[in-house]
Amino acid sequence: MRRFAIVLSVLMALGSSAQTKMSQVLKMMPTEMVPYLSENNRLDMIDFVESNMKAEVSNLLDGKTTLMALNDSYASLKLNDAVSMQLVLLDVSEPVDSASQIICVIRNYSAGLKDSQVEFYSVNWKRLDAAHYVSLPSEGYVADLIDEVPAKLTLTISRAFDRPATEEQQEVEKMLITLKWDGNSFKKS
Repeated sequence: MRRFAIVLSVLMALGSSAQTKMSQVLKMMPTEMVPYLSENNRLDMIDFVESNMKAEVSNLLDGKTTLMALNDSYASLKLNDAVSMQLVLLDVSEPVDSASQIICVIRNYSAGLKDSQVEFYSVNWKRLDAAHYVSLPSEGYVADLIDEVPAKLTLTISRAFDRPATEEQQEVEKMLITLKWDGNSFKKS
């Protein structure tokens, strides 16, 4: 019954002209996004943040998951010792699934070599083509959202590992790309 009430309230909120809030997005997040984080885990973390408590839960793998930051448009989670996740609601100029926002999800993996995954979803969690919203390197990269305010949102992308520019050179070729959200996609600033 609790799940039905939550889904009904979120659907009503999504259907209204009001903007979706990140807490609603987390409540509606499909279990497949983080299989070891139950719906109750997510609800508990949101309740903890709203009560000004540490938002840490025991996940289904007997590890700890922490909701590090939550505001109306941004969430940062430390899923476990090796994986973190950032979610941000982005306003779009062209509606997607009748909504004026989409969700950008960045997962950072840090066991051994660092690597990232950037994905985009509608507010109903329908997967969108990432290439429509950002141009990502073909090789390993690390992505990070800087600034939690959507109007100032910056996505930085750097090489997951440094390597010499050519075999003869000993200098390391650095890659740092800074992108800003313009209402349609992340573009070089």
